[in-house]
Amino acid sequence: MMIDTVSVKTGSNMTVMAPIVAAEIFEIETQFVVPYKLAEGTHATTRAILLKFTDGDGVVGWGEADPNVTFTGESPGDAVRVLHDTLVPHVLGQTNPEPGRIDLTLDSLVPRHLSAKGAVTMALLDILGKRLRAPVATLLGGVIHESLPVLWPLSNGTADDDIRVIEEKSVQGFSSFMLKMGASPVADEVKRVAALEARYGSRVKFIADANQGWSLREAREFLDGVRGSNLAFVEQPIQKDDLEGMALLAGGTAFSISADESVVDVAHAAKIAKLGAASIFSIKSSKNGGPLRAQRIAAVAAAFGIRCYMNSMLEFGITQSASLQHAVTISNLVDVGHAFMSTLRLVEDPTDFSSFVRNGTVYFPNRDGLGVQVDEAHVRRMAVSSCALGARG
Repeated sequence: MMIDTVSVKTGSNMTVMAPIVAAEIFEIETQFVVPYKLAEGTHATTRAILLKFTDGDGVVGWGEADPNVTFTGESPGDAVRVLHDTLVPHVLGQTNPEPGRIDLTLDSLVPRHLSAKGAVTMALLDILGKRLRAPVATLLGGVIHESLPVLWPLSNGTADDDIRVIEEKSVQGFSSFMLKMGASPVADEVKRVAALEARYGSRVKFIADANQGWSLREAREFLDGVRGSNLAFVEQPIQKDDLEGMALLAGGTAFSISADESVVDVAHAAKIAKLGAASIFSIKSSKNGGPLRAQRIAAVAAAFGIRCYMNSMLEFGITQSASLQHAVTISNLVDVGHAFMSTLRLVEDPTDFSSFVRNGTVYFPNRDGLGVQVDEAHVRRMAVSSCALGARG
């Protein structure tokens, strides 16, 4: 959906969008409270790029890019460069930086770099919502969920490792858990699922996520091994480009198969849907290029009877909020916890997003713009690099 609201006026008689006159780019880093073990390795820290836009009326909007070479094909340094050299100067040169119009121009400037483009769109949507005195969710179609259940991810490990975390997090209200897999032998993972289900039965919902860690043969071995279990779905079992293999798996199992890394943009979503390679799309606002592009992917899902799971990168509160603004508008969400726990896993986050998550549930904040408050002084303390740009003339 392209937002086209040029003729609308705000209550203060400001035009809907004023030119962006200043921008700042911050590269921030923090540690995980507990290192996170995935198929490709263990993460002890995470970095993100925060983008601050200020318009001619002094309205500020924030965006976030969460690049990861494994998942998005771009590094934090890549995102900083493309923002500084290409994307931000383009926005600074526009008299009407309406987010839908700007988003449509970004691919003509530079290919790929969806995470960086998403940061631009988030910041502009934040400003538009603040100027219209409305949440971004209203601009995306309207709120239909006031709250959503939240899952907790479990690192690659053993059932005993999982149980320690599940016992702790269950007390805090979490009842959905994502089992990260792909680093251990498949037979061990099958035993892991069996042990957890024997202990928790239907009281807990489990998702298996291999993060592309298996071959087609291994994925089939896992699906055969857990036949009869209550897994909610199995996410991205094989390499993202092997859509034919994904289709074979989806057609040969009763389990729902979720496409995560395979879902990059709307063209990928359409191909996956046409092939029947997944019955769930794992949507990540930053990976998919921001809420407007994520919304188009969700529309493809709805057209093909595919459900949506709102996932996350290793991200901070701005992206989490952008994802939530989109999530609360989606009617075809899968019935499990969604990934709005990212900031709870970080040693520090310069936003108040964590306060939205209570007792295993994330609550829609019903504030203007992205709905998240950003502590700029905290951003500056966390920054490992920063730069400022301003409009000429």
